[in-house]
Amino acid sequence: MSNDSIRITVVGVGRMGFSHARLLHRLGFLDSIVEPDNATAEKVGRKFNVPSFSTIEELASERKPNGVIVAAPTDIHAKVALEVVSLLPSLKGLLIEKPVASSVEQALDLRSKLEGKNLKTIVGHVEVFNPVISRIIEILDKRVIGEPRSVLFQRRGAVAEARLGSIGDVYEDIGVHDFDVAMRLFPKGKLKLFSSALTLNNIGNSSIIVLTSQEEEFIVTFLMSREFAGKLRTIDIEGTKATLCANLLTQILELRSLEIARGDKEVSAIRIPFSNGEQIKVYGEPLLSEMWNLVDCIRGDGEPLVTIDDGINALKLVEAARKGIETGKVIEFEV
Repeated sequence: MSNDSIRITVVGVGRMGFSHARLLHRLGFLDSIVEPDNATAEKVGRKFNVPSFSTIEELASERKPNGVIVAAPTDIHAKVALEVVSLLPSLKGLLIEKPVASSVEQALDLRSKLEGKNLKTIVGHVEVFNPVISRIIEILDKRVIGEPRSVLFQRRGAVAEARLGSIGDVYEDIGVHDFDVAMRLFPKGKLKLFSSALTLNNIGNSSIIVLTSQEEEFIVTFLMSREFAGKLRTIDIEGTKATLCANLLTQILELRSLEIARGDKEVSAIRIPFSNGEQIKVYGEPLLSEMWNLVDCIRGDGEPLVTIDDGINALKLVEAARKGIETGKVIEFEV
């Protein structure tokens, strides 16, 4: 299938949907948009010179896109996805913005209804497409830092108070990114989780979550905040030989020898198999990579990097964190 054959519709052109539409327009893949707010639909349609529709039914009566991005509000992600699939038999690729659904139960129902269809579905955990993540996985696989012992995820940045009611709590809004990454870095299985939170207007605004394996072979801490003056996206992994510090924004990774830090007399230098020196710089645009993954799925020569199962596992952590807050207890679950 040629690039000229790729036709993608964006459903919902709010903050994230508009970013998808802008990028697809630049790539030449934007077919149309669906937005219930008529004024917004007409404005965005004119900007990108594509047809705009108020409903999916209207879209289906006039267009036959082979790809759709669902960027509607979180609480209707699953509903809109199912409506899109039922009304657009031409569909080959579907991207559902994060989180995949409002609950694990809803996501499981969505997965069961999509099974058996000739359709590849991606969940919009865009951080997974950051080249920093694939490089971290490579470093861990090569045991460059020894055995991982402790991990700290930090995802912190101020958000206007007026937006808090529409974007959900920190778990479903920003936590799903790090939850998915954590599941890729460390073995799945039986887990124990403890969470605590500070709230603003009854909305989870800042939280710390501690996650361990049932056997306590490693400990993972998630620090999330929407009251931090600045923007921080980091992953620090402490190993038995070295510490790996990764900045997801600057896309720089740093390896720090534990022997050197301890001041040991005999130091065995860390060998970095990627570049000279202790810093590693990678380059990539996560949202662009996500778009190309969708295009490859539409063509039939690619597979989703983030599947519905990945979305479900992230939601399991979301629900466990909420349950921990409500009960004040350690929550045991399995992914």
